[in-house]
Amino acid sequence: MNTVAQSLRRSSRPALFVPPRSLTLLHRWLGIGVGFLFALWFASGAVLCFVPFPTLPSAARIAHSEPVDLRRVSVAPAAALAAASGLAVERLRLISVAGHPRYVLSVTGGPVVSVSAESGKPLGPLSADAARAVAAAFAGHRVAGVAGPFDDDQWIVHDQYDEFRPFYRVALEDGRGTELYVSTRSGEVLQRTRRAEREWNYVGSVVHWVNIVALRRHKDLWRGVMLALAGTCGLLACAGLTLGVIHLINTKRARRSGLSPFRGWLRWHHSIGLFASVLLLSWIVSGCLMLDDGTVFPSDQPTAAAVGSFRGMTLAEAADRFSLATLRMLPPARQIEVTAVAGTPYLSVCNGAPGDSWLATPAPSGGLSLSHAVPDASLLAAAHAAWPSSRVLHIGAISFDDAYQLLSSPLPGTARRVVLDDDRRTWIQIDSATGEILSVTDSRGRARRWWVSGLHDLDFPLLDRAGPLRQILVVLASAVGFAFSLTGIVLVVKRLRR
Repeated sequence: MNTVAQSLRRSSRPALFVPPRSLTLLHRWLGIGVGFLFALWFASGAVLCFVPFPTLPSAARIAHSEPVDLRRVSVAPAAALAAASGLAVERLRLISVAGHPRYVLSVTGGPVVSVSAESGKPLGPLSADAARAVAAAFAGHRVAGVAGPFDDDQWIVHDQYDEFRPFYRVALEDGRGTELYVSTRSGEVLQRTRRAEREWNYVGSVVHWVNIVALRRHKDLWRGVMLALAGTCGLLACAGLTLGVIHLINTKRARRSGLSPFRGWLRWHHSIGLFASVLLLSWIVSGCLMLDDGTVFPSDQPTAAAVGSFRGMTLAEAADRFSLATLRMLPPARQIEVTAVAGTPYLSVCNGAPGDSWLATPAPSGGLSLSHAVPDASLLAAAHAAWPSSRVLHIGAISFDDAYQLLSSPLPGTARRVVLDDDRRTWIQIDSATGEILSVTDSRGRARRWWVSGLHDLDFPLLDRAGPLRQILVVLASAVGFAFSLTGIVLVVKRLRR
């Protein structure tokens, strides 16, 4: 009777799934080929959470640069633009380099051009001695050595530095191994790294983003390699998760205890992988979306036409409104930029510190009128001119805890948001202290904030306001993923030995 009853019970159990052999082989050989990348990504991601890629914020760059001696300026902004005749100039700035004022002109699709504010003549490349003086004044430390000029290295290979190449790398005697990168074209310090940052980033960002100079200088090739690696790893994760679920179902159908029918390292790999694979897939997907070049999410940068309409006049027309006499009326400044909003010309006067910036516009009496921000009425008029087919619903400040503030690139406290009533529900973020359009996002663009920053960096408002909780979760998730990857590496080694 007992034997018959046991046979009946066994025959009443559901049939077990048999995983396709092709799926098993795919998972096995992909794991041997690229499984080690998982461990590298999890470990380097945890490092990045604490030590991001070194950058020199614009405010810090301006705050440590030289004050402009307006008494030495003998060339008006319009004359500096005329010296670059035939070039499409996007920005016109007045700075000081090694005690000499100069205009720096940003050119569409080309390198920046520097024009002497004393003679009005185009300036050649900065010398090594001048770069040494610029770096020493910037940091307030003695210079240990100057290398270059060269086009790129590990820390300036990104395309944001293209218009300023080549650079000098200046090492400082500050006890922290600080190195400053001085552009030969503009004479500015545009990057700063410290020894500890470099050392941690070699096991952080360099590994995580395959930030190899020889590859990274070719943006399209690097992007293709990253997407290919991510796609291969995503296929491996999908295959593993599918096999893991099949084995879990079989375990339950066989009425066994636990999550896995295996033993030893394979049991650990299967059990942890049921959870870690979901986390891994979310990071792979969000990492690929981070590399999106307008295919999935639109660019958040305004078009040249929108910028021109927002200004309401050309840069040459704005520059023509400011004479040498008006320049000398300005308060002390480290950077002065010519701009315009809604047909009103402005000089944006910056010193780098929060609140220590001014906007100057010609006054009816012939002098200058100073303010700290562009009025909302002017911003609304400019937005309407740039987006004439849309109605403005609202303009307001953007709080520090706004849901669309990013930890990696927070908006300044002077930012204003203009909300349009169009089909794409467009938002325009504007810095009222400079009149600059910071970003333009529609409903699709705002989705990027959650799919990329949210999923990949765990940058969610509730976590951001909870102290170190976000970093703790990132480290825990990375530790689980690393442990899962380690079990896979052990199984790969055992398979290769056999």
